[in-house]
Amino acid sequence: MPARPGIAVLVRLSLASLAGTGSLTGAPSQPLDPPGGLLTSAWQIRQLSAAQSRQSLRVQLRGVVVSEAGPQPERAAVIWDGTANIYLLGPEHQFADIHRGDLVEAAGVTDPGEFAPIVKLSELRRVGRAALPLPRRVTYEELLSGGLDAQWVEIEGVVRSLDTELPKDAYGRWHMDVAVGGGRVSVVSNGPRSAEVAPDARVRLQAACFYQFTQKRQVLRPMLLVPSGVAVEVEQPARADAYAAPVRPVGDLLEFSAESAAGHRVHVRGIVTHQEPGAAIWIRDSSGALRILSRQPGRLRPGDEIDVLGFPGYGSYTPALEDAVFEKRGSGTPPVPARIATAEAAYLHQADLISLEATVTERQLYPEGWMLTLEQNGTYFKALLRVVGRTAAAPFWQSGNLVQVTGICSVVGDDAGPVLSGVWHPQSFQLLLRSAADVTVLKPPPWWTPWHVIFLLLLLTGASLLVAAVVMLLARRHVREQERQRTMAEARFAAILAERNRVAREIHDSLSQGLVATAVQLRLARKCANGAPAPLAQYLDTAQQLVSSSLEEARKSIWNMRSQVLETGDLASALKGILQQMADGTEVLTSFSVTGRVRRLAPVVENNLLRIGQEAITNSTTHARARRITVELNFGEQQFRLTVSDDGQGFDPAHLVSKEGGFGLVGMRERATHLQGQLEVQSAPGQGTQVTLTLPLSS
Repeated sequence: MPARPGIAVLVRLSLASLAGTGSLTGAPSQPLDPPGGLLTSAWQIRQLSAAQSRQSLRVQLRGVVVSEAGPQPERAAVIWDGTANIYLLGPEHQFADIHRGDLVEAAGVTDPGEFAPIVKLSELRRVGRAALPLPRRVTYEELLSGGLDAQWVEIEGVVRSLDTELPKDAYGRWHMDVAVGGGRVSVVSNGPRSAEVAPDARVRLQAACFYQFTQKRQVLRPMLLVPSGVAVEVEQPARADAYAAPVRPVGDLLEFSAESAAGHRVHVRGIVTHQEPGAAIWIRDSSGALRILSRQPGRLRPGDEIDVLGFPGYGSYTPALEDAVFEKRGSGTPPVPARIATAEAAYLHQADLISLEATVTERQLYPEGWMLTLEQNGTYFKALLRVVGRTAAAPFWQSGNLVQVTGICSVVGDDAGPVLSGVWHPQSFQLLLRSAADVTVLKPPPWWTPWHVIFLLLLLTGASLLVAAVVMLLARRHVREQERQRTMAEARFAAILAERNRVAREIHDSLSQGLVATAVQLRLARKCANGAPAPLAQYLDTAQQLVSSSLEEARKSIWNMRSQVLETGDLASALKGILQQMADGTEVLTSFSVTGRVRRLAPVVENNLLRIGQEAITNSTTHARARRITVELNFGEQQFRLTVSDDGQGFDPAHLVSKEGGFGLVGMRERATHLQGQLEVQSAPGQGTQVTLTLPLSS
């Protein structure tokens, strides 16, 4: 890789200056490490990446100490070996007896350092003295590049600030900021400070360049270290009595002047309108207003007259004075704010105390304080009330308030679009409020504000939801009450059914069996009475008929009182059993079918359906003289349907005559009504009969 021209020149100059003191590039008289795989120049080390330097590659260097380095000068230094400068880091007190200009031999390993590659020392030896290298004259842009870490450089600029009030640390360091070619560089000096080194003095200095950087090893800003014994040279002293300089009108700053002294302080005088102690001051004179950035302690009051020395700052809508100092000349009455009629007029009052009427549209709390959004005739702007270090209690302002607002005007820069020459027209501004008293409510907001409308809608919505919840609660209670009543009715029906079954069992086991036995005895007596007188035989036949009739009535009563078939089976099996029983011993053909998802229904429902189906089947077998009977059950998801049809002699439903015994069609309709179902009878003389019961099912 070819050497850079700047480095080559420095190498030649340095080697020439080292004549008679030993060569920096020659082999040491007593090698510190055997040759082979060895880095022997600072230039080689600086070419390493962080990953490469992390491999602890062996290093052997010979160079002259240029500067101490780091927060602990006794363990770190920068040396020049004829190719470049490199940072050396050793154990405690490694450089306690090593001074600037000493020729040293160093051995160690590479390390990535926190920003650029360095050398961690394992051995260091002083072998003599050598001439120091010439510094490299650099610009601010070169300093910002990050490539000059640990290099010996020279800059020239104007002192912007000097920490003369801060006590020197254990190593006697002092600090200053120097304006260099469009930027500012922080300088730390271990050397002596001349009384001429003061703000506004033009100085030239030689220093080792270091950087402040992020955890990702990215440059933030440069920092120069002037080593011990190196003085800062003053090229142009600052004015001895700076306040004796002519006072510049505030409105004249940064205006065209063929004789402007760039980079130096100016002297202004004005009346204080506001102060943020230790940070900023706003003043006004007859020509305009000005913002002053000053860290000088001391509290000022509105109305105080002060002299200010500061450096004009560029880039904002109007200039500000930076790194300023001030002297108080006297006190007066607080200044009256400039009353402006329209928001657009604020652009002519940058940094001035102004007052105007506007309507509050929004209030928000930010970390720096309360921020108001205000509107006047379609123009919106902000107003900030700082509350840092104070209570953040919400002020009394409300959206919709018409207010008189007073504050320091700050025009907001607009960086969008290309930078063009000519007049720049700002687009927005904001006010800095001095206290909550800077906002005076002129008129409260109307009641029908958007927030009130939203609140009312929310209230009505809440009330509607509450009413709906109450209705749902009452409906659930009603449903639970109906469920309870239905359960009680089923329980009562179950009790009645159980009692009827018990009575039916009693009739079957006692009366019915007794009648059967009596009928048997009468048949035997009739057989034995053959040849008996005619009246006796007639009496026996009459008695047997009466017993048979009573037995038939007992059986009907048992059927009406109990549903034993439902105790051992479901509705479908019960109706099928009845159909088969009624058709046994006859020439009647039967058909029975079930469709849908067969399931059990409530006991009271199944019992009534069984009675209706039983009555329809009985009518078909007993009265219709049918040759074919069909029974169909359909279990739908929403309804149940029972159909009993025959091909019998039929009848006219409009001229129905109730039969004796049984329930008949009237009883079937009563049961269907009780079940909230619909009974439909289709029949005509000679065309058969179809009875259809449709019953809704609850889900």
